[in-house]
Amino acid sequence: MVKQKPQSRSAKKHPPLSIIRGLILALIVLSAGVVLWVKNQNKPVQIGTTELAEAQFDHNLQQKKPMFAFFHSTDCHSCVEMMSLVDEVYPSFRNEVALVDVNVYDSANQNLLRRARILSIPTQIFIDSEGNGKVFLGVMSKEQLQQELKSLTEKPK
Repeated sequence: MVKQKPQSRSAKKHPPLSIIRGLILALIVLSAGVVLWVKNQNKPVQIGTTELAEAQFDHNLQQKKPMFAFFHSTDCHSCVEMMSLVDEVYPSFRNEVALVDVNVYDSANQNLLRRARILSIPTQIFIDSEGNGKVFLGVMSKEQLQQELKSLTEKPK
């Protein structure tokens, strides 16, 4: 009679390495997809142009059009909060006030950041038809944003 050795606890059968690698790869791809989806959920109102932010800014100044320049990133908590507020409030002013949406991490916007002396985000600049500006740092209340946009639509006295 042949005696069988009892299996030790450490001799458990493990799934093949290829299955483990496949699962890890699937988790990485899924995680990346979720991150990209979440980041794209909070896009600010777009003004329907592919023109660079600096060109939009200069064009609005030349045309003496009231302007709301919004400097932000897509991954800071305060910026995301402010982006949501802009999405909610700005559409009712879109026909009277130009929006210049400036992502501070876009390398194409670096010159405008220097010109506007942007040091922290979110930063909102409200420029009237005379070229006078008002700067707000941080998150504004809904009422503040509405009031500032409304003041840009009023004719100077």
